[in-house]
Amino acid sequence: MSVEGKKLLVLGGTSASLDLVKLAQSMGVYTVVTDDHDKSERVAKQIADEVAMVSTTDIDGLTRLVREKNIDGAFCGPSEFNIRNLIRLCEAAKLPCYTTMALWNRCANKDEFTAGCRAFGVDVPEEYTIREDMTDRELDEIEYPIIIKPVDGCSSIGISVCREKSEVLPAFRKAMNASTCKRIIAEKYIENGGELFGVRYLVQDGEAYPYLLIDTYVADPIKRTSLISAYTQTPSKYSKYYMENMDANVRKMIKGMGIKTGTVFFQSLPYKGRIYFHEMGYRLSGGMLYKFTEPLMGINDMKMMIRCALGGACVTEEETKRIDLRCGGRYGGQLMVPLNAGTIGRIEGLEKALAIPAIYDFIQYYKQGETVKESYIGTLQQHFGRFTVIADDQTQLKAVISEIEKDLSIYDTTGAKMNVLMFDTDRMD
Repeated sequence: MSVEGKKLLVLGGTSASLDLVKLAQSMGVYTVVTDDHDKSERVAKQIADEVAMVSTTDIDGLTRLVREKNIDGAFCGPSEFNIRNLIRLCEAAKLPCYTTMALWNRCANKDEFTAGCRAFGVDVPEEYTIREDMTDRELDEIEYPIIIKPVDGCSSIGISVCREKSEVLPAFRKAMNASTCKRIIAEKYIENGGELFGVRYLVQDGEAYPYLLIDTYVADPIKRTSLISAYTQTPSKYSKYYMENMDANVRKMIKGMGIKTGTVFFQSLPYKGRIYFHEMGYRLSGGMLYKFTEPLMGINDMKMMIRCALGGACVTEEETKRIDLRCGGRYGGQLMVPLNAGTIGRIEGLEKALAIPAIYDFIQYYKQGETVKESYIGTLQQHFGRFTVIADDQTQLKAVISEIEKDLSIYDTTGAKMNVLMFDTDRMD
């Protein structure tokens, strides 16, 4: 199905929608970006074909806008807040949508996700029940460390690792404060050096197709103050184990959950020869992982979801044939650059780093004069930027990552270096 000439309403004009607008325009789609902020404050509005000043929460106003502008479809970036608004709008305006609110809530709820994993034979970490009024004796019975998080959380907000009982109740309160539904989940924290395994599926007519297997490493596995990603790589070192032992059950689980179309991802923890699932997302990745899959196999899930939003199929048969979990023998890597809190005074070495030929893409989140707040530490808002590297082998990947980190220095207004949490490439082995 061609989407050329169709009109797409994009909810939200922040940087989260920037690539969405660019890709839609590259497909010949006319973009209308809306929120209640001025164009000068919103980068996605600055490149849109047309802008509107209707809040993404104003469903009645958005519905009128759809009718007035003859909009063919609506979509948003990976913002979970705007996905909920998108679902409401599509229902009210009778526009195509890849999910329903009931299904979205089912996938976003960590309790239901864990129950689904157990029902379909997918390994998950041991869980614990945590209450505000727990006694010392009950706290002593827990096998530490544990991780506590809101059941409806996102972007690493409200998550804590507790190594002893004195940390449990403060972590419980932190997670509760970050939870809209006021429910938390506590589970065994698997000590594996801060390594994660992820898998992404494309879904069409209830059939799921794995198209990306990745390894991710958290920024601070020692002190655990920054449980955010520092580096992600594909293909995964766990590909063979996953495809032979877990893929079939996960496909059944996706179908059993009622997911009919779209893209879904799972995050998990490799440990002692097994993989333990701990989270899922029924949306595009905030990491824009199509920047891996497009150069490595010609798969772009954001373009697919744009097509889906405009009434087409999420994935075609021809596209499923392009999927190559081995990436043709090449490698893709994403280096994230976490910062300490502070106001950026100067940035040195960025142009030199960007001149490295293997760098496929770079996204910059902060500029000189902007502030990384203390409250951002441990969340995705701690990242300065994201480098995507396409390499012939892992040796080249390591060399490029090391060169970026050698060249790039970011200082606060007092002269203190902010990018001190470097990624050790030996962790990739």
